[in-house]
Amino acid sequence: MIDMYPFRNAVTVSHMLLDPYVRQAGVIVDMTCGNGYDTAFLAKLMPADAVLYAFDIQPCAVERTKQRLIEEKLTDRDVRCQCGSHDQLLEKVTDEIDVMVFNLGYLPSGDHRIHTDYEITLRAIKIGLNKIAINGIIIIAAYPGTEAGAQEERALQSFLKDVPQGAFHVSSWKPVNEVHCPPLLYVVQKRGKGHYEKIPLHED
Repeated sequence: MIDMYPFRNAVTVSHMLLDPYVRQAGVIVDMTCGNGYDTAFLAKLMPADAVLYAFDIQPCAVERTKQRLIEEKLTDRDVRCQCGSHDQLLEKVTDEIDVMVFNLGYLPSGDHRIHTDYEITLRAIKIGLNKIAINGIIIIAAYPGTEAGAQEERALQSFLKDVPQGAFHVSSWKPVNEVHCPPLLYVVQKRGKGHYEKIPLHED
């Protein structure tokens, strides 16, 4: 039997979409490393000479990610775990980025009152749009099942629908037969052709 990614939820589908891109990437950013599952997934697939940045605002999440990399014997990879707000940390990445991953919401095994903030998330995405390489992708998993998550997802959808079509492909995926409020997935890819202007970070 062929081992394939299941269409179970936004995260498993994101891994399926990410797989071929990560294998050819030079610079990867996990914007919300959390418990380290996405970071470890990315580290396993990335080329030996690639760089993977793993960001989280919570020190406990950064430490859990480092521990997971140790447990999965991935310490030989160039994974740079950093603690801080992902918009500020992303600004310091000077190279073009091939793959960027956002897994929004709260840390499942942490304080659920600490949730990604939609204004910071949008600013980080704007910075990411300006840094992503041609044909590079940004994957965003959003969780509208909480009040904060619903607010963030609405703001995210409102922003992404107006991203210039000539510069980016933007699409979404969601389950349609779940009785609860399932996570949603957004995929942004920078086009190889077309007019492109930098996305302003602040409203005029």
